[in-house]
Amino acid sequence: MSSNIFDYSKHLQASKTSHLNNIESLGTCLVTGAAGFLGRNIVKTLLAQGLKVRALVNNTPLGFDADNLEIIQGSITDPDQMNKVCHGIDTVFHTAAIIALMGGKYVTETYYQRAYNTNVVGTENLLQASVNNNVKRFIHTSSVDVCFDYSAQPGIENNAVYSKNPRSVYQQTKILAEKSVLSYNGKNNMHTCAIRPGGIYGAEENEVVDRFLEQLLAGRLLMRIGNGSSLMDNSYIENLVHGEILAALHLCDKGSANGKAYFISDNEPINSFEFFRPLIEGLGYKMPSLYIPGGALIPFLKIVEIIALKFNLNEPSILPHAIYKVSVTHYGCTKSAKEDIGYEPLKTFEAAMKETLTYCLNKVSIDDPISQKYTG
Repeated sequence: MSSNIFDYSKHLQASKTSHLNNIESLGTCLVTGAAGFLGRNIVKTLLAQGLKVRALVNNTPLGFDADNLEIIQGSITDPDQMNKVCHGIDTVFHTAAIIALMGGKYVTETYYQRAYNTNVVGTENLLQASVNNNVKRFIHTSSVDVCFDYSAQPGIENNAVYSKNPRSVYQQTKILAEKSVLSYNGKNNMHTCAIRPGGIYGAEENEVVDRFLEQLLAGRLLMRIGNGSSLMDNSYIENLVHGEILAALHLCDKGSANGKAYFISDNEPINSFEFFRPLIEGLGYKMPSLYIPGGALIPFLKIVEIIALKFNLNEPSILPHAIYKVSVTHYGCTKSAKEDIGYEPLKTFEAAMKETLTYCLNKVSIDDPISQKYTG
């Protein structure tokens, strides 16, 4: 992330919707999923703002230490432990989740329960522990997928209905989790909200960029899916962290974010393949010229998904869920986030991609001794 430190106190003083005066109002913060891409960047940003942070990690180490940082290993599925973890906490940033993208009638109980226990039960454990310990505010990281109904949805409003036809376990459980979070708003004077990002990317290790880079260098990016007209939103990591902190700063008595959900993105909807164009061309490759309709892939990928579920195999690298995502227009509207919490992206898509390209070039030069083959 950038070394520039945003002046939240100055921003609040100029805000017409804020009832808080400075970043210190967040008090001691708990970040769940702290070793994940989003979690660790929230931790770093809060520390840079001078706040005390308790980082909850599960199996993956956080990888750094700092003053004002307390690291605790544990699981949100343990209600007793969450009661201890939430003691002395003022603000919770909840990012921990299981991403389970398969779905349908062939989903096994084991596959479903693993995600449900973390995404739903774990979230409810954390909510109740927060109420028990007089936590003041709770920010939950949800997803644009909670409203994605697999038909064209440009500019989804924050009060849109939840998907009536969720096709992945991740989507199903994130809907249930978000409902729980918003239902807790006002309990024991705790205020809650949900943040719905698009695809999260950035100029450091992350699934979106690293998976793309792996496919590109292996020569597997041979054609585009869809006709190139579908649009989706993406969330650069700095923009998303900024949105999460702004939401937290508007959770209080009479807070403008209380009990609401917000789409936080770069506010520049783009076709998924055009999204990667700066990286493809910046690494010395050419954009694929061939297209294949998304619908042509779905039947085959559904069979692959069923086989993986039936025989308890690892998730395939491409699933029907992913094809729907890249071939059907769907993106959230950030208007409410701007009006209620003063959100505007810190980085444009162009600036974000310049930083991301630098990360890719450095990663290729480190990982591949013949990197000149890729960078030209």
